[in-house]
Amino acid sequence: MDKDDLWIVEHFSELVTKYAGKYIAVVNEKLAAVGDSGKEVEDAAKKIEPHKIPSVLRVPREEDMACLL
Repeated sequence: MDKDDLWIVEHFSELVTKYAGKYIAVVNEKLAAVGDSGKEVEDAAKKIEPHKIPSVLRVPREEDMACLL
């Protein structure tokens, strides 16, 4: 797991609260983009840091996680 993935883990509950159902991209341990598609946020993050592969995630909704329990 790289630093951006660890950042996502550390901020997971906040991300679910604010961005449930959206896609996020994290670059250099910062939220770089939020949007409705993975490609959209990946492209936006690559504009910020062209030489780094961003961590992209669809943030689950609370009801998505209920089935995991």
